[in-house]
Amino acid sequence: MAQMIFVPMTRDEAQALRSGAPANHYRGCAATPNLAASLVADTVMEEVEYAALSNAGVLALMRKPNGPRLVVAAEVQEEQIKDLGRSEGEVEVHGLAWAQVRALFADEPDALEAVALARKAVAGRGLTEEGLATALATPEVAVVLDGYDLLWFAPEELDQL
Repeated sequence: MAQMIFVPMTRDEAQALRSGAPANHYRGCAATPNLAASLVADTVMEEVEYAALSNAGVLALMRKPNGPRLVVAAEVQEEQIKDLGRSEGEVEVHGLAWAQVRALFADEPDALEAVALARKAVAGRGLTEEGLATALATPEVAVVLDGYDLLWFAPEELDQL
């Protein structure tokens, strides 16, 4: 059974994936049972996936040094995913191929200043990958999440981002 995952990447990492030179594994977010359980009861799958996308966008702030956030949405097989057991839906994916990419999500131009401030706030707190919950509670991150959506792009549009 296939599952949608959301992986923060730099543009160079996405281009490497597209060219057939992927990393051994990627960290991202998915609609895991723990993420679903952390949300309001009776949350529909689309809302859980949106939460996973939002969380992957925050991971992009934490892991990627600068520039707009980029999140790759891919449909992968369950055996490619290792659930890290966190309430934020963090996963590790192995064997990711460009053919599995269904969409790209990137910041709108108006978000870049708020994203830079959020990135600085997260970096100033010394948060690591394990600090996603703390990053989500950071006021500057809340401004980005509340005020700016990641925009949808087709995989073919990577070079225009």
